[in-house]
Amino acid sequence: MSFRNYISENVFLPISDLIAGQNVARSFRFLKETDGWSQEQVIDFQNKRLRMLIRHAVESVPYYNDLFKSLNLSVDDIQTKNDLRKLPIVDKSIMRREGGDRFVSNSYPVKKRVSHCSSGSTGEPFSYFTSKESDGLNTAAKLSTWYQAGYRMGDKYIKIANGERQGVLKKLQDRMNNCIFVPFYSISDDNLKAILRLVEEEKPSIIRSYPIPIYLLAQCRLDNPGFVFCPKHIMTTGSTLSTAYRELIEKAFCCDVIDSYSCEGTPNTYETVSHDGYKVSDAFGIIEVLDENDNVITDGVGRVISTDLWNFAQPFIRYDAHDLVEVRNGKITRIMGRECDSLVCSGGIRYTVHNFSRFFLHEVSGVTAYQVVKKKDGSILFNLEVNNDFDDTVKNHIVKYWSEQLQKSVRLEIVPSIPLMKNNKRRVVVDEE
Repeated sequence: MSFRNYISENVFLPISDLIAGQNVARSFRFLKETDGWSQEQVIDFQNKRLRMLIRHAVESVPYYNDLFKSLNLSVDDIQTKNDLRKLPIVDKSIMRREGGDRFVSNSYPVKKRVSHCSSGSTGEPFSYFTSKESDGLNTAAKLSTWYQAGYRMGDKYIKIANGERQGVLKKLQDRMNNCIFVPFYSISDDNLKAILRLVEEEKPSIIRSYPIPIYLLAQCRLDNPGFVFCPKHIMTTGSTLSTAYRELIEKAFCCDVIDSYSCEGTPNTYETVSHDGYKVSDAFGIIEVLDENDNVITDGVGRVISTDLWNFAQPFIRYDAHDLVEVRNGKITRIMGRECDSLVCSGGIRYTVHNFSRFFLHEVSGVTAYQVVKKKDGSILFNLEVNNDFDDTVKNHIVKYWSEQLQKSVRLEIVPSIPLMKNNKRRVVVDEE
């Protein structure tokens, strides 16, 4: 560890916590400790935190106070995470219908709340609170993964995100953490090249980005071989990383991609450095993976239901963000994306973004981006961005293949670009029905 790394981890990080009222340094040390825990210790800790959370929610959160009364439950009826099955699943639609205030604790100090706004896959705003403890632990979980990938506090990294960095405090933290914040606005060759030039000049250890911006940068880099610097890793977050995107990004930047998943109430979940699945921060929360009948599964594709064990400001208990994951032997092996990023066809067969991406990566050439639209009449429209390799043979193969797979009428439309939403994400599957 260099002197800068040592100072950053042991001096700058605690100072940053002190200024921001956070607990990242303490949480980071705590997560290091939990790495040595047995499965029994992890479960025991989760159950203790869960009992604390349930008691707090019933005593101070109007929705849960009313819920337990209506179900004739007491706080003592929830002793272990297996008892969570006694409680109903909640999602954004329920929170909006009930009113957000009914999910906020009336006893948790306002000054310790952290306000968030998630746009989600549809771009529909959703505001909520977390506790500073929850935020700090989630940040520490990200930091722990970066450390496994060889990063150390003080190493230079570039963060590509929406909009300008807000507030003096955030800018000060960036400076202390050796972070270069790059706002990603419009897509143009000049803008992409400007970011690539910055990468060449600054030579970051890590680049962190949504999949779409880094994918567009990767395309630009392959078209402009003068850009040659390779970071240690690309860290993706915020939306589904398809196989096609991963392969092109890794080819362009000559390094591997480490993906992550998180949402409101969900433990920060990071791909392992060995790429054998995703590691859940079990000390942060509890994840259940359920099938379409709400049964827990250990193998197959299911919905993520999460419980944040640290958010006492606005408890997320059995929260359904409508995200799909694949599990094998109880371990998350792939992030499938939002339920709205999949098509359910006759016989209950589901096609996700990965099915489409694999096809366009390996089965055809000439397609640089795609969007699948299920029209109100049940037909399927593929919006395609194409290059000079696209021809009638490719077009006919796409129509024939997907007409047979989906058992629906399929047509193609060549578009100059598939627009990004305001959050720099792109709807891969649009259901107009």
